[in-house]
Amino acid sequence: MTTTAARTLTWRVRIMFAVGQIPEGVQSTSFGIFLLFFYNQVLGLSGFLTSLALILALLVDAISDPVIGSWSDSIRTRWGRRHPFMYAAAIPFAVCFYLLFSPPAGLDETEVFIWLTVFSVLTRTTQSVYSIPHTSLTAELSTDYQERTLLSSLRSILQSVGTVMVFLIGLQIFFGATPEYPNGQLNPEAYPRFAFLFSLIIFLGVLTTAYGTHSHIPFLPQASPRGQRFSLPQVLREAGMAFGFRSFNSVVSTAVLFGMTMGMVAALSIYLGTLYFEFSLELIGLSFPASVIGTFLGAGLATMLGRIFQEKKTLLIGGLVWFGVWNTMPITLSLLGLFPNPGDPLLFYLVMIANLICSMGLGVVSVMIGSMIADITDQHEEKYGSRNEGIYFAASSFAAKAIGGFGIVISGAVVDLAGIQRGATVQTIDPESLRVLAIALGPGVMMMIGITAVAASFYDLSRAEHSRIRMTISDR
Repeated sequence: MTTTAARTLTWRVRIMFAVGQIPEGVQSTSFGIFLLFFYNQVLGLSGFLTSLALILALLVDAISDPVIGSWSDSIRTRWGRRHPFMYAAAIPFAVCFYLLFSPPAGLDETEVFIWLTVFSVLTRTTQSVYSIPHTSLTAELSTDYQERTLLSSLRSILQSVGTVMVFLIGLQIFFGATPEYPNGQLNPEAYPRFAFLFSLIIFLGVLTTAYGTHSHIPFLPQASPRGQRFSLPQVLREAGMAFGFRSFNSVVSTAVLFGMTMGMVAALSIYLGTLYFEFSLELIGLSFPASVIGTFLGAGLATMLGRIFQEKKTLLIGGLVWFGVWNTMPITLSLLGLFPNPGDPLLFYLVMIANLICSMGLGVVSVMIGSMIADITDQHEEKYGSRNEGIYFAASSFAAKAIGGFGIVISGAVVDLAGIQRGATVQTIDPESLRVLAIALGPGVMMMIGITAVAASFYDLSRAEHSRIRMTISDR
């Protein structure tokens, strides 16, 4: 198997690679922000059944993601290992995303649950067919320590572009207030139109990055002609190899825990904004881009910070703590009576600023996780003599989907525990329900971030060790 040189990539290749993260931003934001609200508040599916559907989807992910990763590691084609999967996923990924947000009218609760389960599984599986090979290119395009951080930064920045598109177009255009639906997010007819546009963006984004990096295929590592053929026992062996590295266990645990936290924050943000802080949807639509700008800035600064702080673990833990403190500060101060009351114009600006600042930490965390996994693939190559990026980035894909899975599961439990009823408004909601919601998103989130930082502390692949590994591989 050939090994990619530690080359400096052209900006064209970097950008074309990073554009592929826009579909990821669209999918994860739509799942995180709109999916629970749509099925719970609009279609009337209970928080428990919504969570159950997504648990089932996660169980399928736990099986399908490593299978897809191992398959893309071992396949030999004239288009290399990754690009055939990326091209093949473009249409199915887009179509399944559209159907998820466009269930037929007149379904009863059981039928809505089945629809959600089936198309959550299909959307996330077709996403994996694309995203695992795509993110594997982070490690394959270059073996350089800093170049990988730059590629991860660009991926995170372009994911922010997808996120801000969903916020601005979704909340400002599709979910605008109407006489029949003053809260435009309760309008069931808006969701299919929303899904059609963004399924088209997903399709175009996947094709653009596949075609834009196609010319680089000859320089990418290829599967060995004498390598083992793809099989399920092989998947299990490769997964066992991956989890034999302490650093990999640390990064996967960190990514999953942070994904759960981010998923809960994202899914409950609409509830928090409209019911607890009493913001209009128009104001919420303006505040979300501030979060995206913060993520954009954090991702952009990550490469520079990586030159100042030599160890990626330091930046990862710092980003986690930064995010946790600033994200929960407005809620905690509000619970303590130290923040402006709901309805006060100053409250919106304070929350928006806090969201912008905390999201810088999110940008740093996202970049570091991708860059660290890329480095661990070199550790694998040194020990086992093969390039298996797919199996490692399958774990990364699964962790990323925790945002739309575990996070929504927790959110559904919080909604049911708080007693938030379908179509709840500021006038009808119980104050005790608001207090439970605030505790979950304030002290609850901070506690989850603390646990995540502990998991990150076990990462032990230093910069010096990575340099030694690269030298050993080169000497071979």
